[in-house]
Amino acid sequence: MRSALLPLSLLASLAACAPVGRQDFAPAPQAPGTADLAAPEAFSGRIALFTIGAEAGDVAVPVRAGVGQALKIKPGASFEVRAVCPVGLAPDAATACLSALGAEAGSVADDIEAAGVPASRLLLTARAEGDTKQILVFVK
Repeated sequence: MRSALLPLSLLASLAACAPVGRQDFAPAPQAPGTADLAAPEAFSGRIALFTIGAEAGDVAVPVRAGVGQALKIKPGASFEVRAVCPVGLAPDAATACLSALGAEAGSVADDIEAAGVPASRLLLTARAEGDTKQILVFVK
């Protein structure tokens, strides 16, 4: 009788086990960070063609080259040049930051126009978002 129970108990224990799968060997997935979750919202579903730091200096040559390549891919492309200051600044500090970056963003917009983009397809904006001072150039 005991010999008959052993195969049955082995069969029952094997039936309770799940087959080996990919999830058994992969590490536990980690949730994305809040910066990764906020990025699509911050860029409205777009990825910046250029991210220019506030102290970048003269960027005319790389901007013209990048815009030229974008126009080869999509000749009717529109561009947005966005001056960005950190969120959480005092109102006066935010205004001063955006004013200072606005001049740099204007020169980037001039470089884009010099690359052959008409002013009707160029938008210049300013916004408080993120945590760094920078100029973002979007293409669509």
